Amino acid sequence: MSNKFKKQQLLAIGAAVFGTATPVFAQVSSKDDVRDLGGIVVTAQKRVERLQDVPLAVTAVTAAQLDTLGFNNPTDLRYVAPSLNFQSSVNTRGEGFAIRGVGTAIFSDTVEQSVGVVVDGVPLSRPGQALADLIDIERVEVLRGPQGMLFGKNASAGVISIITKKPEYDNSLQGRISYATQDEVKLSAIGNMMLSDTLAFRVAYAQTTRDGIIRNIERNELLNGRDSRGVRAGLLWEPTSNWTVNLLADWGKSSQLCCAWTVRTAPDTSLFGQLNAAEGITPGPRNLEIAANAPYYQNAENWGTSLQLDYDADWATLTSISAYRYWKTSDNNDADILPLNFLEINSGASWLDQYSQEFRLTSPSSGRFEWVAGTFLSYIKNRGLVEAAGNRGQVLPDTTRYYGSATDSVTKNESAAVFGQLSFEPVENLKWTIGGRYTSEKVDFDGEMYTLPTSVAGTPGRFIGPVRGHTSVDNFSWQTALQYSFNRDLMVYVSAARGYKGPGIDTQGVISSDLTIIRPEIPTSYEIGLRSQFLDRAVTLNLTGFATDFKGFQASVFDVDQSPARFILSNAGMLRTRGVEAELQVRSQSGLSFNASATYADSTYADFKNISCHSGQTILPLGTPRTSPRECIRITPTQAVTYGDGNPLSNAPKLTYAVTAGYERRLGDYRLDTSLNWFWRDKVSFDAAGNPLMTQGAYGLLNANIGIGPDNDKWRLSFFARNILNQHFVNRVTGQGVYGGAGISVQWPSPDAERLVGVALDVKFDGL
Repeated sequence: MSNKFKKQQLLAIGAAVFGTATPVFAQVSSKDDVRDLGGIVVTAQKRVERLQDVPLAVTAVTAAQLDTLGFNNPTDLRYVAPSLNFQSSVNTRGEGFAIRGVGTAIFSDTVEQSVGVVVDGVPLSRPGQALADLIDIERVEVLRGPQGMLFGKNASAGVISIITKKPEYDNSLQGRISYATQDEVKLSAIGNMMLSDTLAFRVAYAQTTRDGIIRNIERNELLNGRDSRGVRAGLLWEPTSNWTVNLLADWGKSSQLCCAWTVRTAPDTSLFGQLNAAEGITPGPRNLEIAANAPYYQNAENWGTSLQLDYDADWATLTSISAYRYWKTSDNNDADILPLNFLEINSGASWLDQYSQEFRLTSPSSGRFEWVAGTFLSYIKNRGLVEAAGNRGQVLPDTTRYYGSATDSVTKNESAAVFGQLSFEPVENLKWTIGGRYTSEKVDFDGEMYTLPTSVAGTPGRFIGPVRGHTSVDNFSWQTALQYSFNRDLMVYVSAARGYKGPGIDTQGVISSDLTIIRPEIPTSYEIGLRSQFLDRAVTLNLTGFATDFKGFQASVFDVDQSPARFILSNAGMLRTRGVEAELQVRSQSGLSFNASATYADSTYADFKNISCHSGQTILPLGTPRTSPRECIRITPTQAVTYGDGNPLSNAPKLTYAVTAGYERRLGDYRLDTSLNWFWRDKVSFDAAGNPLMTQGAYGLLNANIGIGPDNDKWRLSFFARNILNQHFVNRVTGQGVYGGAGISVQWPSPDAERLVGVALDVKFDGL
């Protein structure tokens, strides 16, 4: 780390601690002391509890925190929850979240996510469904570690639980508009209506637009911007004191020129380097230009509805959640990023239908015994269409014809589960929690691979004909925790859990009718935690130590032995993650506040044999024995492999932390608030084989906000800046599938890697 960068960190942290600060991000109950951060409530165990009383690693992010920092997309959560990360891809079908270094970024429609996303109790089956803007939310709970007991589908690494605001018994209207550099415009409007003493309605609208950051000089286009909009509505009906009915519906759509990558490294002697030089493009970490002749686009539409019924029978609450979700997406990218026709059609589309039903019984939150029991059913059908075509660098007699193949497929996933959790106090202040879940599920893939009608032949090496795959698994997962509360302000716990993520089928670049079955992903996790508050609850300090081993981790590996190179799926023998998480919150009556959170996670492949070597490795001749795990040997005349043992997981930083400080002050009838936020992330690797080119160095982001408005919150005018130091970084580095080779890499530049300055206005009208 350079001395200059160290000074930047020290200056930023010093300013955060001793300079301006942020409005408190805790949700504090009015009956609590104004400084009591223990007033934060969560529903991580399907009951309302103080965060400090939950024997789980949970980060609660409130709507106020996100609004202050100007964040409105789930991918922004990584900047306020250091254990959470996000991996970008060429489309929403291949993106995914990670917690503690573990996540899934796989294109296959048959593979679930290691980090599940749940919205108002409804789990989302594909990562792209979770990327819609956060509209009218109450809070987000990031549950770290295996979660599967109480959140519908299993999630082997963690859960992001998004809780939206419910209708209230009043009439109000509020809105927000912001404008920032990069022509970023964000609009939102929320209306709440009291229809009767037992009926209320709430509706919210939001949209975001922003210019792209990559210039396609061939088509004179800006790529990788944002253009999204969405609506969320809720109807609350409480016909009696025992019954609560919540009917929710939402719709979202995005249409954007996305998602392009740029050349990072390409030797002058390589064909790829020479072709880019001919277009005037200079490879490098800051390169924001390509010369693609084919279009980039990514269009998605996502909508759904759910009906939640709650009946309070005194001895227990019966909950039913019935939900349907629909998601469709279409995308294309020019894989060679040049004015060539090597692979100019590289498109995909999905049409997904998801049905789920949950029944749950929850005991009251009092007494020596607390329990939850229920069942969960889901059915997911996803039709996919993938096309890949180009001349593969050859001159064909008819320039309108290609080598090209397509796959038209239907994937079905059926899952049924029963679950239960019991907490009881054998002695005063000591609580033991045990839970279990039995899951039965099956995955079916039925596809037809064919040559495109406009092609002279199919893609070389790809299978033509029907392909089918089937797998089914029954699994029992469990968790247990023992916690001891010395008093209301000090609790310690230890826990163990055996998680589960369902099986899958490798459908990426099929070369035969014999599809590879991907086994389930099974984590075994251990935690020890401290939950504490001091100085009359003005200070909250939470610590968590964790150790998790994943057996059969479902990994995506870049295979350079194929042309074009492709990602393939496999089960890593084992990976492990070890680390510590710390969260500190301080608030004083003087208006000062300070929040800090940090995660140290050492996440590595413990056993990952015979993976594709990275380009540039020295390949030993066929028959030569391996003398070290890192050596690349030939096992066939065309296939070379190495070991990934000991290498870090993809996009898994060892150290990540965020520091936020704030200050509020009254100026007559007005309130001034200021905030400063510093986020820092360690260097990462993006290649299981350890390619030194596939790395991103450490970086830090400094953000600030200052706002003023009346005490009655009728309006607030604020000025904000993100990435004040203009720190450059990219979201991903990988090999180039077309015209690849030694010394060649491409990157996904981040829109957050440029300084952004803007202004926002919030207005609110109550008692309408």
